[in-house]
Amino acid sequence: MPDWAREYFERGYVQRWGLPPVSDQLRLEAVSLWKQLLLTPRSRVLDLGCGHGRHALALAQRGAKVVGVDFAVTLLTRAKDLAADLQVPAHWLRGDIRRLPFRSRSFSAVILIDAFGFFETDEENDTVLREAVRVLVPGGHFGLKVVNGESVLASFRDKDREESDGVIVTIRRMLATEPARMTEKLTVRGVRGNGEYERHQRLYRVDELCGALERAGLTGVRVFASSNGTAFEPATSKAMWAFGRRG
Repeated sequence: MPDWAREYFERGYVQRWGLPPVSDQLRLEAVSLWKQLLLTPRSRVLDLGCGHGRHALALAQRGAKVVGVDFAVTLLTRAKDLAADLQVPAHWLRGDIRRLPFRSRSFSAVILIDAFGFFETDEENDTVLREAVRVLVPGGHFGLKVVNGESVLASFRDKDREESDGVIVTIRRMLATEPARMTEKLTVRGVRGNGEYERHQRLYRVDELCGALERAGLTGVRVFASSNGTAFEPATSKAMWAFGRRG
């Protein structure tokens, strides 16, 4: 993993956001995901870039058999603690989502929530999608959430400041084009610790995202503004929720 990613996701992410438990709002998202992915009790679900496991755990509470993969030890440790608190079975694996240690056709569904576009090249990001499709059973469903790049570019702010729960984050942003990539330099000060970090992300427009999903082998790709199927508006929707099926 790039050095910036190790630093940010092992330390900066925790200082910035904390690692809260599964919320009622997130459980509502899980209900929508359950419907979009056509899950049933005991469906095998793989959560790529699972972070501290909240979506995986919300699905596990509904009966899915979940596996979460992430490279950040800090986040996986918290995921294990939350699973123990909730008394739900879940499996956590430290690994590289570009090279999954699973046999092909192993999972009923794969999700990738706020964890796409962080590698340095389009080829690496495309590899993540190809691996996700490889481990899906034929007819299995895939769900992804990512920031809507067109909305970010349309209202781009080169400086920003966040303040919440005793934490202040100052942000400086830079853009590169063709393809669009955003680099954020973050300074975090607060009750969970202090630090300076970088965060890099590929900004996908809806046509670019759909093209990448279809190249990976997904069919019937649909894009919404939320997990519950709200209509997507390219210029204004903050997020893209994309769903497709392995043919």
